[in-house]
Amino acid sequence: MTISDNSSVTVAGLREILGLAPERPDGVRDLLAVPRSHGEPVPDIKTSPWQLALGDWPEAWRAEPGTGPRYLVMLRGLTAPYLIATVEDIDISRWGEDEDADPSRRLVPVRGTAYAAAAVLAGSRLETGVSFGWQHPEEQYAFL
Repeated sequence: MTISDNSSVTVAGLREILGLAPERPDGVRDLLAVPRSHGEPVPDIKTSPWQLALGDWPEAWRAEPGTGPRYLVMLRGLTAPYLIATVEDIDISRWGEDEDADPSRRLVPVRGTAYAAAAVLAGSRLETGVSFGWQHPEEQYAFL
């Protein structure tokens, strides 16, 4: 899969580049996307662990590793068109390690940048109808 001449990618194309099924199977949340405002820097995941309002999903994903997020895609912009800033690889074996944490501040166990995917995708526009309208940053995410 290559990115089109106008530097945009569909969700199906994004999933294909990441080695996932073109459409998200029922009950699977394997691709997690989070927006950042255009002026806000993309955080260094190693020094600033990512926390989202994931409730008790991490325990379910730990019990059934194939159903949880494998990648975290950071997007630029709070409204469409979104630009892909980077793609992070998630350590699926670590979901739910913070089971005593506040449900609104669950740890996303990022392993590091998925360099091959990020090299292809960073800077591309993501063609999607997803919107992020929740009030708090930890609530602003979507499964693609």
